[in-house]
Amino acid sequence: MARNELAVRDRNSAEVAVRRGATFMDYVRPWMAAPALIPAGFLTHWMWGDLGWGTGLAAAAIAAAGGVVTYAAHHLTTARTWYAHHISTAMIGGATGWLALATAFGPGRPLMDALLIGGAMLAATADVHLWARGQGNGEPSRKGAGRVLPTFSEVAEMLHLKDIKAKLTADTEMQQRHSLTLENGETAEGLQNRNKELASAYGVAPGAIRVIEDPSRADRAELVITKQDVMGQLIPWEGLSAAEIGVGIADRPLHLGTYEDGEPFHNQITNRHSLTVGMAGAGKSVYGKVKMVQIAARRDTFTLAIDLAKGRQTLGPISGAIGWPAYSKKDAKSQLAAIKRAIKARANHLADQGHSQWVPGCGLTFLHILVEEAAEVVDFDEIVEVARVSRSVGMHLDLSLQRATWGNLDTDTRANLGDGLCFGVRDHADASFVLPDYVTEAGCDPSRWRKSKPGAAYAAIEHTDPDRHVVAVKMFGPPSTDPAEENKVLTAAADSLPDQDTKLDPITRAAFGSEYATYLANRTSGAPAATATTDRQQEQAMAPAPSEDQDREEIDPVTFTIPDDDPDVTADLDTELAPVEGEDFVLPSRTRKGTPASAEEARAALDSLMQEWGSGHEFKAFDLKTALADMGVERKKSWLYNQLRRLESEGRLRHEESGDWTVLETRELVNA
Repeated sequence: MARNELAVRDRNSAEVAVRRGATFMDYVRPWMAAPALIPAGFLTHWMWGDLGWGTGLAAAAIAAAGGVVTYAAHHLTTARTWYAHHISTAMIGGATGWLALATAFGPGRPLMDALLIGGAMLAATADVHLWARGQGNGEPSRKGAGRVLPTFSEVAEMLHLKDIKAKLTADTEMQQRHSLTLENGETAEGLQNRNKELASAYGVAPGAIRVIEDPSRADRAELVITKQDVMGQLIPWEGLSAAEIGVGIADRPLHLGTYEDGEPFHNQITNRHSLTVGMAGAGKSVYGKVKMVQIAARRDTFTLAIDLAKGRQTLGPISGAIGWPAYSKKDAKSQLAAIKRAIKARANHLADQGHSQWVPGCGLTFLHILVEEAAEVVDFDEIVEVARVSRSVGMHLDLSLQRATWGNLDTDTRANLGDGLCFGVRDHADASFVLPDYVTEAGCDPSRWRKSKPGAAYAAIEHTDPDRHVVAVKMFGPPSTDPAEENKVLTAAADSLPDQDTKLDPITRAAFGSEYATYLANRTSGAPAATATTDRQQEQAMAPAPSEDQDREEIDPVTFTIPDDDPDVTADLDTELAPVEGEDFVLPSRTRKGTPASAEEARAALDSLMQEWGSGHEFKAFDLKTALADMGVERKKSWLYNQLRRLESEGRLRHEESGDWTVLETRELVNA
């Protein structure tokens, strides 16, 4: 069926092409435009054609008014199709010019001839365009690809979709959208399971098809087809704009990228936390730095950062945008303790001011806390506590991880992180821990990118409508793919900012206490680390870093409880005891409950438990922690997660998509 194009306003003032069924009058209407100008030309010439200098003024006024309309048409149709943008602008401009000339010189020849010939050409172009779109329901891209998509009816016939009716609602160079009506018990879930078949029928990439369920009607859905691979393109960050520098954090949302349909991606971070996940090389570090610099440019913000994985390698180039960094476990623990004190002090201040949450002008600086590779933080329970209580006091916590499974981020923490951003990940299960079910079920799968398209992500954030959560985003990146230029623009922007310390409010500064004061003093004196180092600390830094198990051996005393089979025997340390024939002296394999276990004993208990469970046994990380506790082994979650990852890397455990773990083999652990 032939279609006709109308314009409607979509979100963020973007124009999209919307179609309805075409009629005979749709083909006739373009031919009526030129004849309609003839009486208009006679009328304006009759009114102003004999006024002398007044005629020139009238013609100039008509030309000026028409120029405004032409410019408006050009500006408002930039996001629409090639035809709507160029042809409609040309028609308005041509009609304006002809009417101005007809006013001054009359609508006779040769102006009449030019109008009829030019009008016929444009009318024929409009009809050809209308017919072509009706044949294929597609639009060639500006790059001249020339390929059109098949109609939904053709696809439905190919895939035997008999219980689905579709109405084309939008068609741009980036995307095509259909409103679907499902009949005879058909559901959106059934169509979602055929995403790859739909992609094949439309001739697009496997991840370019999304079926979005209508939350209000089970018999309604939307089909989105992505035409161009925007995710594979680099969109360099151009640096700070004048509109971003010196304004309040609540005045303007952050501009962090572009949706694949061409709309800008904005995020307002006040009154919420966020979880950012992506494998190494997926672009989340560049995204975190762009976000950090933009936040630091606001007049009422203060930024903090923790990175125990790469230290200054990642965040060092934007040190001018970070008010208080921490690159060691000791510094991270001190900073987290200071943040917890600040939460209480800020909450008391807001209560005194009569505010239930942070608002601009309340006297408190808005805090942005970035925790890179959050799984490396020793006291992760403190991160959980910070996330739970800090949102309402003007703190934005941004946790960055390569994976967000139960093993390194529990459900309590995820419940307090409102926004979820997922870059390329290793497998689909990793995305399911970050993105809501309605996003992944719609066909959004960041695992198809992995690290091949840095900066590509899905963003389920509270600032946008849920229907935007299923649209992929290309985050701003470096100037080029050359690693040497990754921080070129970022460093220049960070160095241009004023000292972040000058923006920190006195209440938070006092709560930060001596830890922050020491950092400032060391920074002023030129100390290379966040805290000054002594000669002894430098010697320790040169030595190999002890593992967490070694730390535990130094801290926790080893206690053995051996039953006394013969209490009547007395002896001192120098007395030699004769061995009992037929008996071997064996230490118990399990530590008695209530006694602290060494690192060696803890690993032995873990090995014993794996032997007891046997190959094929499935368990949750929480079950393992409970079982070890029953054996008298009390360890922090960070130790438990490290052991799970180690056993997985050794091929002894498999991490299932559900988040459970499966025992693969039960050979004894070799104590490292």
